[in-house]
Amino acid sequence: MEDDLEPPTGLRAQVQGRVLLLTICAAGIGGTFQFGYNLSIINAPTLHIQDFTNATWQARTGKPLPDHGVLLVWSLIVSLFSLGGLCGALLAGPLAVMLGRGAGGRGGQQPWPLSSLCLALRRLRGSGDVVAELQELAAERAACRGQRARRPWELFRDPGLRRQVASLVVLGSAMELCGNDSVYAYASSVFRQAGVPEDRVQYAIVGTGSCELLAAVVSCVVIERVGRRVLLTGGYCLMACWGGIFTVALCLQTSCPWAPYLAMSCIFAFILSFGIGPAGVTGILATELFDQTARPAAYVVCGALLWSTLFLVGLGFPFVMEGLSCFLYVPFVLICVCGATYTAFFLPETKGKTFLQISEELDRLNFPGRTHGPGWRDPEVIQSTEL
Repeated sequence: MEDDLEPPTGLRAQVQGRVLLLTICAAGIGGTFQFGYNLSIINAPTLHIQDFTNATWQARTGKPLPDHGVLLVWSLIVSLFSLGGLCGALLAGPLAVMLGRGAGGRGGQQPWPLSSLCLALRRLRGSGDVVAELQELAAERAACRGQRARRPWELFRDPGLRRQVASLVVLGSAMELCGNDSVYAYASSVFRQAGVPEDRVQYAIVGTGSCELLAAVVSCVVIERVGRRVLLTGGYCLMACWGGIFTVALCLQTSCPWAPYLAMSCIFAFILSFGIGPAGVTGILATELFDQTARPAAYVVCGALLWSTLFLVGLGFPFVMEGLSCFLYVPFVLICVCGATYTAFFLPETKGKTFLQISEELDRLNFPGRTHGPGWRDPEVIQSTEL
């Protein structure tokens, strides 16, 4: 019966390709493209905007703006867009819950037609066997049955979510405080600080974007083969290594003619390590560590944390660069070491596990003396396909 509902093979391949293309466009152009554009494009006119700010202040007051004032205005210009992202993150979770409840009210409690659900999953996945995925979705829904959606502040008060919330906060903060986004926002200033010739700075900036693109492709290929914890730990360790070499290169730039090129290579390697590890894994932690009732609130917490730390880093990085000079990356190296340490010792591996298996492992970590968490349901006894 299910096979009769499937379109012909050629048409099915076209539909799958079209769905995939539309999904990529919606997620890329509608989301990460705007973020990346705002973050990276602002560094190109750095000197022009600073000169304009100083000239405008002098024309109105008759005095030039002090250097620290120019830095403050410039850092505000760079980082203010993240406050808009913070507002969006705070609205995302409640809107998801409200829209989901509205859709549920229209559909009632009736089960989805099995044939329609199978066809939809096959179009999305491009695979004929979706029974295992149906069983996993049904098991997760059964485990959450009768529970309401959590609010963000409730996540911090639930002892059963201590490890999940700690992982979200620590790794989310490390992702923004590790210094990668500072390179994008202040790329021209960083390369000038590294001693890269002025006429080659623009090519170095193009190289940072190319490294990020390459890292995204590699991460998609290896994330399911290597595992989340290995990628996170390895990524942060490599970033700490490249950050240390970058610091040495900055200290040697006056005595060694090749030091600026070593520093530039370290920046490229730093971005590659970030893109393959933390950038590809941190974003999916909320999905894999929290159930359906806590997931919207977890996204609110994660989003608010990411945008807040991005604002603070964008605001403070110019002063860090001016104050620490050659040692400007030392704080970021320490953050990377902390991220690698937490991942290696406290984050459970989720590769190849269903959500209920992950939940059981997290429950053992949160309650060491308990074998199963409250409300645990064995997925073996769930036969319903009502989703």
